[in-house]
Amino acid sequence: MRKFVYIAVIALGCIFQTDSFAVQYGDLYGVEWCPCNPDDQYDQNGSVVLGKTVMCPCDSMYEGYDRTMEKDLRKVQHKVKQKVEQAKNFKYYVGFDYNKSQMETSAEKIGFNNLVFSPTNGFEVPSDTIFDDQDNIGIVIGTRPHNNFGIELFYNRTYNDNTVTQIDNTSLNNTDYHMVNTYITKYQAFGLDLLGYLPVTEYFDFIAFVGLGQYNFDTEARFETHYLESGNAALDQAEFDLSEDKIAWRVGLGFQFNIARGLVLRSMYRYISLNTDAIDYLQEFSVGLRFLF
Repeated sequence: MRKFVYIAVIALGCIFQTDSFAVQYGDLYGVEWCPCNPDDQYDQNGSVVLGKTVMCPCDSMYEGYDRTMEKDLRKVQHKVKQKVEQAKNFKYYVGFDYNKSQMETSAEKIGFNNLVFSPTNGFEVPSDTIFDDQDNIGIVIGTRPHNNFGIELFYNRTYNDNTVTQIDNTSLNNTDYHMVNTYITKYQAFGLDLLGYLPVTEYFDFIAFVGLGQYNFDTEARFETHYLESGNAALDQAEFDLSEDKIAWRVGLGFQFNIARGLVLRSMYRYISLNTDAIDYLQEFSVGLRFLF
């Protein structure tokens, strides 16, 4: 009988402890239950309607997880911003330039031989008489893939042949000559330039460049001499071609203004090294527009 009483007391104690002091769900180790998405509906045990159950560490550990997520999101946002900036800087454009070229000749005089009216040792003309300043129009196609770097293809051509006429009276071989000399010069060029940009503000950039170009010069010298021979008027004529082709390197400096959305005003100075038989180098002063798209 006494054993039965002891057993009954122990059983009642277990039942009482189970009802009053049982460990509640989630009390162990400070664990809470939460869904993946706070908007999802879930029951008191943390089971999401879709059947997912996610255990979230409470308070401090969850805050650490949240900070890690924010850090990762900032990295993603930074990379996206970089890509957007790259896309914004990657601009194509076409442009037009007006160029004023000053030629520096290789020799003070240019000699012409085998002229009927010339002395035995030939006939010489001052080189700056033949080669004068040139005006040309340039067309460019370019891109600026980076804020500090760009590439540009160019084509230049004199829009009007430069003609110099020299009229002179001279005496050669004891004969008085009335001379009419005409010199016609023109050229075209094409090539590639590598540009470096130094942005000062959103609207203003300094520019430096280096490049190569193929230059084709076409120069004609025409001579007419009028004189009296045995009392009668006589005329001698001669023509010479001084055409030259040369690959030249180019360097220059300049600046540009972003005067409107998609429209840029640019001014440049260029030095072009030629070293041909007739022309040493060109200095080119340029102003133009760039249309971005």
